[in-house]
Amino acid sequence: MKTKKTANIIFLSVFLAFILIISAVIIIKPKLQTSYYENRALAQIPPMDYKSMTANNYFNRWERFFSDQAAGRQSLVRLATAIDLNVIHRPVVNDVVVSDGVFLRFNEFDPVDEEKVRAQSKDVVTELSAFRDIISSYGGEFYYAAVPAHYTWFADKYPWYLNNRSDYTDACLKAFTSDMSEAGINLIMPDFSPQSAATAGRALYSPTDHHFTFYGAYDTYRSIIERINSDGKYTLPMLTEGVNFEFKTLPNPYMGSRMRMLMNVPGITEHTAIAVLDKDIPFTRSDNGVAQKKPSVYYMPVNEREVISYGIYMGGDVAETVVDTGRELPSILVYGESFTNAVECLMYTSAGVMRSVDLRYYKDMPLSEYVEKYKPDIVICIRGYDALVLNTDNGNVMGN
Repeated sequence: MKTKKTANIIFLSVFLAFILIISAVIIIKPKLQTSYYENRALAQIPPMDYKSMTANNYFNRWERFFSDQAAGRQSLVRLATAIDLNVIHRPVVNDVVVSDGVFLRFNEFDPVDEEKVRAQSKDVVTELSAFRDIISSYGGEFYYAAVPAHYTWFADKYPWYLNNRSDYTDACLKAFTSDMSEAGINLIMPDFSPQSAATAGRALYSPTDHHFTFYGAYDTYRSIIERINSDGKYTLPMLTEGVNFEFKTLPNPYMGSRMRMLMNVPGITEHTAIAVLDKDIPFTRSDNGVAQKKPSVYYMPVNEREVISYGIYMGGDVAETVVDTGRELPSILVYGESFTNAVECLMYTSAGVMRSVDLRYYKDMPLSEYVEKYKPDIVICIRGYDALVLNTDNGNVMGN
């Protein structure tokens, strides 16, 4: 009995020593600040001050710290992802639906409340009408471009037993297009048909990223410029492939956001493109009020092997960007979520001054005050179908 008790004490002591050593190593070793594949900040050592230590979530913060900073964590997560994908063949891995080479957002099952959707749409369009009236008051024009969300574009790729939100998409489009027509707001639905003259035969949406491709961005850009020009008030120059620019596919591996969530286990096979102008258009650029020393709309890789992402376009999401070409052309303001980034790489070529604002990050003033201050000739909103009836972030233009 005494021998067994001694053995238990030794075992327990060794186990506790192991836990303490591992914990000490995690605390002492250099801390990783971010997770490359998860694209997020990693938890750091919680503060030791009285206020922090008496907070309800203090020990939960320590748990997150040890989880995030555990040695070999990334390798273990990649191994688990590989097993889920290639051995178990799960249909949903790391909140990504894997279907026929396309990686999609996982949607929870949520019954569509059409009455709620109609009410949300009316609220959003009422705010957009007030916003349009402010723009009209100084002689400006307002256009709203609605583009398919990634999961709506690939709705037919979802397995039958998973939710592609087609009912929600249909309800939003029906209510929003009707309300926008009734309000007399310029609504543009870009031509993404397979027969689109602009990008025929090219993929318009990325199979591994939640954005459209640069070709999809170009279709959106052309649809907007063609609509503005057809209305007759302005005649904006427009990029035309083979006339004043060419697409250039970059040799670099393109890491889509969904591929990132899958820890790059399937392996990168995708590439992305940029526009190469026949004649350069000089410009200055400032981000959040800070001038760029070497202004560019593309954040180019240092070599052909460097992995790139959607952040190559405009450098990713920026609260406010101002691109000034110095030409006698109308000024344009583009706002919306990150779908605008790739479009902005084209839109500046059609403007004297192009401003872009992302209200998820821009907090200096409501957009309604911003347009009153700078009075852009043309204001363009670009949002996905999934956000049409949402009055948060870039749907909150009046600052309510």
